[in-house]
Amino acid sequence: MHSPSDERPDDSQSGVASSDPHSDKYNDPRVKITKRGILLGLFVIAFGIVGGGLSIWARRTKSEQTTKFWGEQVVTAFQLAEEIELFPPPNDDGEPVASVRLSGMPGLGHLRHMFLDDRSYDWDSVVDEGFNHEPQSELIVLKWSDPTGNRFPEFKVAVDPLDGWVGVLPGKAKVRLNERFREAVPSYLKQIADFEPQRVENRKDPIVSPEG
Repeated sequence: MHSPSDERPDDSQSGVASSDPHSDKYNDPRVKITKRGILLGLFVIAFGIVGGGLSIWARRTKSEQTTKFWGEQVVTAFQLAEEIELFPPPNDDGEPVASVRLSGMPGLGHLRHMFLDDRSYDWDSVVDEGFNHEPQSELIVLKWSDPTGNRFPEFKVAVDPLDGWVGVLPGKAKVRLNERFREAVPSYLKQIADFEPQRVENRKDPIVSPEG
């Protein structure tokens, strides 16, 4: 005897399409997973990981030459200094200009990074003749200190706004910034020196007269 199920027409013979239009591909005998294919897939994954790592490494701050030129303590200051004070050059009348506290100011992180990165400098320009005395001219001076942690001694860095030379003040050597920063850094520091006193003045509370 035949059960009703034995008499049910086969879908492949009756022309009724399967609910999955791609079911024939799952068991396609032409598709084979080989050892070579597995190795190729693993190679692609490994290449992607290595490429990503190299990309991150390339974007990291490179500071080998920077450390050699500035020294460990100065590099530590560039990274961790609690207080950074800007001493602008004298004004057009030769009179001294008030210093400006840079700590916590927007853009300071970029300034730190610039000093730390090897690519910020023209290393072929290094000369064994530094800034040997307190500036009496147009030099911009940055004082770096760490009053709370005392992780390094206080020191000063001079920036020549005309030719882009930088070095410890006083020091035995100096180096020029690269073409990108040679004008950009002095310009940034001058803008701060001009703008910050005005901002502080505008932020002060108005003086109230006794009669008021």
